[in-house]
Amino acid sequence: MPRRLIPPPPALRPLVQAYMLLDEDLPAVEAHVFLPEQLAHLTFSSGRRWTLGEGGQLLPVPEATLEGLVTRGTHLISDGVTRALRAELYPWAARQLFGWQYPAPVLDLGAGAAGSGAARTARRIAAALAAGDDETALGLLNGWLLGLASGQQQAGAAGRGWTAGAGVRAAVELYHRGGRPRLAELAAELDVSVRTLERQFLQDVGVSAKTLARLIRFETAHNALASDPQTPLAALAHDLGFSDQAHLTHEFRALGGLTPGTFARMISARHQHVGWLDFRQDHPRLLLPQLPE
Repeated sequence: MPRRLIPPPPALRPLVQAYMLLDEDLPAVEAHVFLPEQLAHLTFSSGRRWTLGEGGQLLPVPEATLEGLVTRGTHLISDGVTRALRAELYPWAARQLFGWQYPAPVLDLGAGAAGSGAARTARRIAAALAAGDDETALGLLNGWLLGLASGQQQAGAAGRGWTAGAGVRAAVELYHRGGRPRLAELAAELDVSVRTLERQFLQDVGVSAKTLARLIRFETAHNALASDPQTPLAALAHDLGFSDQAHLTHEFRALGGLTPGTFARMISARHQHVGWLDFRQDHPRLLLPQLPE
C-alpha cells in the first residue's frame, strides 16, 4: 500500500501528529487488520472499502469519518482503486474540535455528524482525492483544521473552546514519556490534586489518563516488534515500565487479541511475504506533540 507521511504546518502541531496519503490499486479484494492506536483518525477516502461488523457483516466505509481511540482491533476490506487522506489527531483535538469522547462510535462527517460545514468540506476533499488531486485535498484539510482551531482558541479567550489546560499538558507528558508516569506523578508536577487532574484530563482529552497510557505503551510495544520481531520480550517489558514479561503479554493480549510472541511471528512471516495481514502501525511516528509557549 503506497503511503506518504506529511508533517502538519507548525500551527497545527499541537493538534495533528501527521497526515498520511494512501494510494492503492488492488487486483483483488484485500483484508487488513488494524490494531488499537494512541491517536484518533480523521479520514477521507474514495473507493470500495468495508469494515467487518459483528457476525461477519460487511459495512460500507463512509467517505469521511472521525474515529476515536479504540481498545480492540478492527478489520477493513478494500477492493480496486482506493485513495485516502488521513489526519492523525491527538485525542484532545478530536475532543475539543469535534466533541469526541471515549468510547464514541465512528462519526460519519459526510452525513452531517459534525455539522453541515464539515459535510461540505468532506465532500470537497473526497472529490479531490477521487480526481487524484492530493495537493487540493491536503490544502482543504489544512485550511479547515486551521479555521476550527482558530475559532476554538478565540472562544477559549471567552472561557470556553480549545485550551491547553492541565489535562492536555498531562496528556502531552504521557506521549513524551511513553505512557509511563502515573496520574499522581503528573498531578504533583502540575501542582493540582489527583482528583482535579483526573476530571480535567477526561474533560479536555476525552479519555482517561489510564486508557491513554495503556494505548501509548501498547503501540510502542507492537511498533518495536513490527520493526524487529526478534526484540527480546523481557527487555521490551522492562523498557516500557511493565512489571515483567507476563504483564506485557497480558496487556498485549487484552488490547491486541494476541500475544506479543504471536504478533512477532506474524510480522516475521509478513517480512517473508507470507499471509495477508496489514498493520496500520508499520510506519514511523513523525512528531511528538508540541504545545504553544
